[in-house]
Amino acid sequence: MAKMLSIPELLAHPGMREIVIPFTASQTGIAKVAMGRGGPIKINYEVHGTGPIKLVFIMGLRAPLIAWMRQIKYFGHEHGDRYSMLVFDNRGVGSSDKPLMRYTTSEMALDVRDLLDHLGWTEPVHMVGVSMGGMILQEFAYRFPERLASVVLQSTAAVIKAEVPFFTNLRRRADLIKPKTLEERLKAARANLFGDKYINAPDELGVFPTNADRFNAEEIWKTENVNQPPFLGFLSQLVAAGWHSCSPQRLRHIGDNVKYVLVAYGGQDKLIEPPHSEHLIKCLGPRVRSHVFPDAGHVISTEHVHEYNAMVRDLIEEAAAASQNNVQ
Repeated sequence: MAKMLSIPELLAHPGMREIVIPFTASQTGIAKVAMGRGGPIKINYEVHGTGPIKLVFIMGLRAPLIAWMRQIKYFGHEHGDRYSMLVFDNRGVGSSDKPLMRYTTSEMALDVRDLLDHLGWTEPVHMVGVSMGGMILQEFAYRFPERLASVVLQSTAAVIKAEVPFFTNLRRRADLIKPKTLEERLKAARANLFGDKYINAPDELGVFPTNADRFNAEEIWKTENVNQPPFLGFLSQLVAAGWHSCSPQRLRHIGDNVKYVLVAYGGQDKLIEPPHSEHLIKCLGPRVRSHVFPDAGHVISTEHVHEYNAMVRDLIEEAAAASQNNVQ
C-alpha cells in the first residue's frame, strides 16, 4: 500500500500546480433570489454546456459548486452539446451571499426555483441533489413536481436519525463544528466522506501516491481559491440539514408525481448511513429506482465517478426520450 504524503511533501509535489483547472462556463452570473423572503440574496451560478437537455446539480453542506467538477467535465464539456448543466453556490457558501438568518431546506428549495426563473428555465429539468442538496431537492420536488423531468437523490435523508451508538453519533456531529488545523480537518473529512478501499487506493489519475493525496490536494486548492464560508454561514446550513424533515406522505407525493426518481447511496456512508436511503426508497413508492455502491462512502460521485456519471446519464436519457415521445 502506498504511503500518503505529508502536507509539506504534498505542497512541494509538482501535481499541485494543476490539481484543479476550472472549466470555462458557457454562462456565469449572480441571481437575486428570496425577494420577499428576507432577500435579496445573491446566488453565484455557472452553466456549462449549451445542449438542449437541462440539468441542475445541488451541492451539500459547506461545499462550493466546484465540488461538482468531475460531473462538470463529463456533462458540461465532454457532452456539452447534449446538456446544459447548472451548478451554483447555495446561500452560505462560496461566492453566494451568506446572510445571518435561519436557513431551511424549504427556503433553499425556493432559492433554486428563483434561480431557474432567473435563467428562464421554465420547462421540466433533470435535478441531482447530494446530502443537504438532496434534502433541498426533496422540498423542491414536493412543491414543484411539474418542473422536474427526473430526480437523483444521492447520499441523503428524509430526516436525520442516529444509526450508530449515541456517543459515536455525538462525536461525529461535534466534529463538524470543532475548530481544527488543516491536517486535522483533512483527516476527519477523509474518514467521514470516503470508503476505505477508495481513499487508500493509488491515485485514479496516477499523479499522486494515493486517492487520499488527491483529495487533500483538491481541498487545499479550495481553501486557497474559493471563498470560505464564515462559521455562522456553515452553522446556518448545518441547522437547515439537521432540521430537515420530509414525511412518508410527502415522499410518496414525490414518487407519485415525478416518474423518474433514483436513490443512490454508498454502503459505507458514515455521514448519512444506508438506512436513511433505504427509508427513502420504501416511502417514495413502487416506481423509485435505487443504486447502491457497496464499498463507497458519502461521495460516490467522486469514488465511482464513471459508474456514477453513467447512472445519472442513463436516467436522464430515459426520461428525456419518454418526454420526446409524449410530445410526438
